[in-house]
Amino acid sequence: MRSLVLAATLGTAQSLAVGAKSKKPAVQALMESATSMLKNGATPAVVDFAEETLTEVSSVVIPAILNESLNDQQFIYSLHARFDVIRNELAVSNQEVFQLNAEEQEFSVNHKSCRATEHIKCEDKRNCEMEMYRRWTIWVEEEESLKVIHDHIDAHFCPPEANGTLHTFRVHSVPLMEQYMAQKIVVEEAESTYDEHVPVCRDAHSALDAQSAMCNSLQTNLEEKACAHAQKISEVLTTYYNDFANAESAYHCAVQEIMELERDRKREWITLQVVNCLLIRIREQNGVPCDDATGGVTEQVGICEERHGIQVCTNEEGEPRLCLEYPPVPPHPPACPARDQVIGVCLPVVQPTPCCGEWHNQEYAELPAVPVAPFSATNPGCNAYPECVYCPQILMPEPYTIDACPGYTVDGCIGSDIERGEHPLTFIRDVDGIADVRCCSIDGDTCQSKEFEGGETWTNPYNGKQDHGCYFQVTYQEAMAVCHNAGMRICNNDEMQTCCHTGCYHDTHAIWVDSGDITHVAAVAQGTEGIAGGAVAHDGSEMTPILPSPPTVD
Repeated sequence: MRSLVLAATLGTAQSLAVGAKSKKPAVQALMESATSMLKNGATPAVVDFAEETLTEVSSVVIPAILNESLNDQQFIYSLHARFDVIRNELAVSNQEVFQLNAEEQEFSVNHKSCRATEHIKCEDKRNCEMEMYRRWTIWVEEEESLKVIHDHIDAHFCPPEANGTLHTFRVHSVPLMEQYMAQKIVVEEAESTYDEHVPVCRDAHSALDAQSAMCNSLQTNLEEKACAHAQKISEVLTTYYNDFANAESAYHCAVQEIMELERDRKREWITLQVVNCLLIRIREQNGVPCDDATGGVTEQVGICEERHGIQVCTNEEGEPRLCLEYPPVPPHPPACPARDQVIGVCLPVVQPTPCCGEWHNQEYAELPAVPVAPFSATNPGCNAYPECVYCPQILMPEPYTIDACPGYTVDGCIGSDIERGEHPLTFIRDVDGIADVRCCSIDGDTCQSKEFEGGETWTNPYNGKQDHGCYFQVTYQEAMAVCHNAGMRICNNDEMQTCCHTGCYHDTHAIWVDSGDITHVAAVAQGTEGIAGGAVAHDGSEMTPILPSPPTVD
């Protein structure tokens, strides 16, 4: 009998060194072997082996557990550090946004200034043309007067039977000729005045064309720079939200798994403390069996079992290195205060793009008005502004989540006519799956359904009682975020049954759980009558969940 105990103990000690997958049953087997040796006694060889096992547990197994814990803590820190990297990359990218905004604003100022100068040149050209028209009008009027005099002379010299040798004819002709010569001088001066003004207007027109070309080029540069600015904001936000979503997904998936490993390590460590206590008792008994009739074994085991109540996270009696820190996921940075303050860690705000109403009001609404048709001598035209050119389509991203790790839903609570252990997972979630949120402490001793930050308020329609901080119909990734931010984790299927009647009316809803005994659930479902189908087993085959009885309203 004792040789069998020795073999079992040896196998247990060896399995403890194999790895995490075998530790849980190995630790339990070691504890059972130690209890058996304490009860039945042991040979000197077994006592020596118990001493060796005690040393190995203290020097190898427990340090291995601690090492796993420390490695997991470093892994959590390394994953969380990714958020700082993302924020730093955002700050670097914001420098490009800042520069593009500065260039856009420079083009905006230059464009508006250019249009103001263009307006002056437009008025110069208009005034010049109106003055030229005035001078042309004078020239025409003076020529008309000259033509009238010409017609009088023609009528005087050329009528039939006119006798140019008569004294009266010559006396009357002299004033006509003098008047004609005087008016001809006036016409020539009017023409000269007009001709002198033509080059001035031509220069004014050329100056306006040159100014308009420069302004139009600035307008093109402004619109292109505004599009580049908006595109860069889109790229920066897209990169940030994508990187953040991936980092958040990886972090929550890891936290959920490591919280479960932390729970198991604490239980293993406590059990090993009990095993150590039992091994010490075996050594103190020196192979002599405890007298069970006098309560010896029960008393000794009871003393050691008290170590199950050790406060693991305290320095006084526990091992704080087994209690990990899970830094919360940082919130998204605030929006940058203004378009010219995209500096450091902030989210650049989407700016108006060319041709939209806000852009027009910002850039074009206050530009000087250009004369419009109909054009006339009193309303000469100027160069029209070119049409605004739209940006290529720019998508402005928003925050989103990535559901990358497995989650399942389970009915909120087992009905009164369904025995424990037959509570089915209702379906394996997809990325669009939604359910309610309940969380468990890391050690699994407590469950929480309400008082979560940012949650909703639910009012019981029957008694008016309100529960605050409830989460309904969210994705698995969002559910993990709620639990992890509260220092808790997603419960497993069995733990969920400790959550009944804890609030927010979740008893009758689907709740997120991280895992469950899928095989057992499927087997129960397939072998139970009065059930409904629709769920999917872990291997992808259809499984039929049990319909629970109506639960009590929590």
